[in-house]
Amino acid sequence: MMRESRASPHDVFVLARDPQVVAAAMDAVRGMAGAAPRLFGNPREALSALSRPGLPPQRILLEPAAAGASWSELLATLDDPGLTEAMVFVAARPGDAPEGIAVLPPESALLAEAIMRQPPPRPRPPPSSAAALAAGLDRGALLVRYQPVVRMADRRPVMLEALSRWRGTPLAHGPDSFIPQVERAGLGRPLAVAVVTRAAQDVGALQVALPVGVSVNVSLEQMLQRDLAVWLARALRTGTLPGHALSLELTENAPVSDRTALAAALRQLARAGHRVWMDDLARDDGRLPLMELPFAGVKLDKSLVGDAMRMSSARRFIRQVVARANVLGRSVTAEGVADSATWRQMAHLGVHRAQGFWVGRPLPWRALKAWSRSWNAAPRL
Repeated sequence: MMRESRASPHDVFVLARDPQVVAAAMDAVRGMAGAAPRLFGNPREALSALSRPGLPPQRILLEPAAAGASWSELLATLDDPGLTEAMVFVAARPGDAPEGIAVLPPESALLAEAIMRQPPPRPRPPPSSAAALAAGLDRGALLVRYQPVVRMADRRPVMLEALSRWRGTPLAHGPDSFIPQVERAGLGRPLAVAVVTRAAQDVGALQVALPVGVSVNVSLEQMLQRDLAVWLARALRTGTLPGHALSLELTENAPVSDRTALAAALRQLARAGHRVWMDDLARDDGRLPLMELPFAGVKLDKSLVGDAMRMSSARRFIRQVVARANVLGRSVTAEGVADSATWRQMAHLGVHRAQGFWVGRPLPWRALKAWSRSWNAAPRL
């Protein structure tokens, strides 16, 4: 049985070196009921802890000067809008913080108030024209984070899912805040090209240390375009990722009206070496019959996975999906596996793969080696 030794959501990480900052931060955290401070004086230790599988800490008190040369890597590891954590920046001298980051002075009362506040709502980027969005893609506004997927039978890492983010100041914006605008502007193809290009370079560079594939989300419209395999090959040539290591995930944002055309597209991609997954399968999903098409497998929506922890009807549905997948030679991945109880439930239901905070959260590619070391060192369930 695996002990719950990973980070608790009540943990507060403190990365600081200045004695005044350390004292104020630790006093603030210790004064909070149920909060547990974890002090890091070394940015490499903090990076390793933040890359581990498990729920993220409740808050992070960060003295920018303590990060030193690791500042950009540390911020990139923290910088994901899907996290529940919130960073509180503290410095004895305001000038110690990079531009665009507001800091608090090392006063215990102020820091305690900041820790106890709910995370502020993420500001959405202002509406952008097609020209502005295209310019942003060209100048590197797109960020890509990678969330690990592991095989449940032996815990082996088998894939990374590439997740899009949009660069903000100082933190990134999540996909809901920019992908709809990108698609409305007719820039779905340039966005997908940018993600595949980035993944080819990032994951290609990891093949010795972490020899896994990567999946990229594509819409039904893109999936049905006849030149899809051609531009995928062109994007892959920018890095060292083998073609067979690139998979696609068909998003659920449009109904399939032409099964024949989709089946032909799946076969064409298979000939080019690319597997395709049906993403975000939920109960009462009209796409369930599409499992008969030559998909590599399906991914269960995290809402369905969560329902399975308390609803027998959700568990029955998952068993049915797994049974059919086994007959067809498909794989079933559970998304949103956030704790050991969910892992055990999915294993009991016969699910083949797991993805979620319990496995690993979305990370920049440079943090994936640290994640891999932590995952391999963790005791088994």
